[in-house]
Amino acid sequence: MHKPNLDEAAELSLKVISLSRPSSFSGKVEDAHHKHEELGAHVRIIAASHFLPFSISVSEETPEEPYQWKVTRRSGHTAMYAGIRSLSDNPNTGCTHVGWIGNYKDVKGEEHSCDSLSHESRTNIYKELEKHGAVPVFVDEETAHGHYEGYSKQILWPLLHYMSWNDSHPMNPAWWASYNKVNQIFAAAIGSIYTEGDIVWIHDYHLLLLPEMFGALHPKATIGLFLHSPFPSSELFRSLPARKEILYGMLGATSIGFQTYSYARHFLSSCTRVLGLESTPTGIDNQGNMVAIGVFPIGIDARHVQERRSLPAVQAKMKNLREMFANKRIIIGRDRLDEVAGIKQKLEAFELFLEKYPEWQNNVVLIQVTQPGQSRQPRLEAKISELVTSINSNYGSLEFMPVMYHHTFLNTDEYMALLNIADLCLITVIRDGMNTGSLEYVVCQQDKHSPLLLSEFTGTAGSVSGAIQINPWDYEGVAQAIDTALRMSPEEKKVRYEQMYRHVMNHDAQYWASTVIQDLRATVLAGRSSSETPSLDIPLFVKCFKSSTRRMIMLDYDGTLTPITNIPAQALPPPEMLEALSTLCADPDNFVCVISGRDRAFLELHLGNIKGLALSGEHGSFIRYPDSEWINLLAEMDMSWKDEVMSIFEFYTERTAGATIEAKETSITWHFRNADPEYGEFQAKECMNHLENSVVSKRPVEILVGKKCLEVRPISVNKGEIVKRLMGANPKQWDFVVCAGDDKTDEDMFRSLRAIKRNVADPNAEKDSHAGPMSVGTGADWSATSMRLPPYYFTITVGPSDKRSAAAWHVSSSHNVVEALAMLAAIDKNAKTDAE
Repeated sequence: MHKPNLDEAAELSLKVISLSRPSSFSGKVEDAHHKHEELGAHVRIIAASHFLPFSISVSEETPEEPYQWKVTRRSGHTAMYAGIRSLSDNPNTGCTHVGWIGNYKDVKGEEHSCDSLSHESRTNIYKELEKHGAVPVFVDEETAHGHYEGYSKQILWPLLHYMSWNDSHPMNPAWWASYNKVNQIFAAAIGSIYTEGDIVWIHDYHLLLLPEMFGALHPKATIGLFLHSPFPSSELFRSLPARKEILYGMLGATSIGFQTYSYARHFLSSCTRVLGLESTPTGIDNQGNMVAIGVFPIGIDARHVQERRSLPAVQAKMKNLREMFANKRIIIGRDRLDEVAGIKQKLEAFELFLEKYPEWQNNVVLIQVTQPGQSRQPRLEAKISELVTSINSNYGSLEFMPVMYHHTFLNTDEYMALLNIADLCLITVIRDGMNTGSLEYVVCQQDKHSPLLLSEFTGTAGSVSGAIQINPWDYEGVAQAIDTALRMSPEEKKVRYEQMYRHVMNHDAQYWASTVIQDLRATVLAGRSSSETPSLDIPLFVKCFKSSTRRMIMLDYDGTLTPITNIPAQALPPPEMLEALSTLCADPDNFVCVISGRDRAFLELHLGNIKGLALSGEHGSFIRYPDSEWINLLAEMDMSWKDEVMSIFEFYTERTAGATIEAKETSITWHFRNADPEYGEFQAKECMNHLENSVVSKRPVEILVGKKCLEVRPISVNKGEIVKRLMGANPKQWDFVVCAGDDKTDEDMFRSLRAIKRNVADPNAEKDSHAGPMSVGTGADWSATSMRLPPYYFTITVGPSDKRSAAAWHVSSSHNVVEALAMLAAIDKNAKTDAE
């Protein structure tokens, strides 16, 4: 299989993004291809992980302070460290690794906290690690313990592995404070070396608050987050007290990577259910910032494993093991002593295997090696010891024990020897991020081609197709799979092995790291290449208002003047907004109109007391000019379709918990904001199909898809028609026009104004007030050019800059709209004071 180089990987990343990202991510991705050299340009990666891949010990030459230091490689997390290290070997990337250094060892080999080290000794640590491309983070012992041994290991790790946090350890409030503090320390450490253009790549659950913290300090930074552990279903994750803080912390990243699609899906679901954010399979709209979501299965440093397995020391240990277990079939397992490792399930299944297949008794040995887990679990240790004793008592003898159980750290040579000589590898974890041990086993089996029995609950299961997948809870199925694997023909072994070997060699840690970084760079580049709507230029906005004499101001209500709420009746006008509208309406040079989807009663109740304010309700069905009565623009229209629509909406309301119906005079709306997010979306699609087939195809109505709602209204009704009515037959009379809105219904206003603007600039231009969004562009292409001379048109969408819109400008939230109106009101108020 051909393994792409980095240029090919960059090209592939752009193609994948252009195919998989929704329009809000990709924009004009084809333009990014013309900037392909930007992906090939050199960039520095700042990788952040809890531990540095190095340990430090005092040099024998300096037994007293200030110390000089020796640096050695830290064991564990070999796949992650190998991937990060490979970035420095790439001509297009450099890499600096930031992490906690942990304790140091003195000349006697005893460990000590770094708290008591002198400034000179710490400086020497910096200098020594700088040679290795690393920057140390120093954390005091108490905070480090609360962060790592406390919150990370006792709360987050169990939860992410499907163990409810309160079942694993009682919550200590100090742990959460330590977790926050360590993430802040990391943010400061990275900030001390960060320069614009660097990519910050954050790893795993120890630093989940860091993306948001660092992004707050450096808003334009490109931040990647990769979660090496699983991510649980939203039903379990939402039990975490700090669930919102963790999710928002993660969403501070530009892109978040997961090991498998199921983990990514669970994260998306949590963001939707816990935070109420909009999501797609490839990203999340975090209050206007689009966060990309990707799946990147990690690999191992396959070539290093190949070299290590052939060393003479490994070969010698292999010889000893063969002599020890002569004429025996060897099954190996190596796990941490945790509940999620499935050791108990493995032993139960192995005992059943010996019972059901007696011909294998005295012919098979299970060598099970465990090492300390995240925390001591005495009950689990006792149960495993009990099972080992039971199996050896029932099926062993003085000469032979069918289970060789070792609770100890294996050195690398012993581990490689076991992987080389095994006749079967049995992995029964009940939840795991990737399980890179299975990949190391594949590399070591180049001579024997022995089978791999792999739990379907590992992240690796979806990638290693040649493995025999098992359900650890199905003891009988596991026992049968062991028998099948041990009897497998050499031909089948070879076919299965070659499938696994090709995957492991072509998707190693280096490939993983380069793919993640290239995807992150391509995502950022695609975003730059899109037709983004610029942020509202406040100084220009104010300047144009001051220089104008006849002003038209048209405003949506929900999501524009007030934030969207789960209960529509709670979207009440804030005092500062009412004050700004009152001031603007008091100026005879201003004409202000609120154009809303709300009914007349709501608008009259909350805004009717503002003297001089015009109102339009139900998306243009009704209008009330200042100091006048309401006018029904659809008085002569047939409304008999409402009964049919109401019956359909009632049908889906009864079957969708949380859904409600809002009946207006000229339209009917079905709200599902308070329904289950995923089921609500599903029901909305079903309801829309029903309406299209039963009503829309026969009646002069249309379906409007809003934010968590469906609205059926007469086909001739939209806010764009009201805009044209308000602008009048002589739109040139207005030299300053503002129109603000946040959803699809407001795009009709923006398109109408763009057509009017064109006609004012060129009366001979073709009038196309019904042009679609593609025919008028996205708005970004005329925001600046339209402001050179009056009339000044400010069409403003509320939402992210990369939202597809015909508006010329954008603001992030309704709060920004109210602030802008307050500025205009202040100008009017000052002008009135000066005149007096």
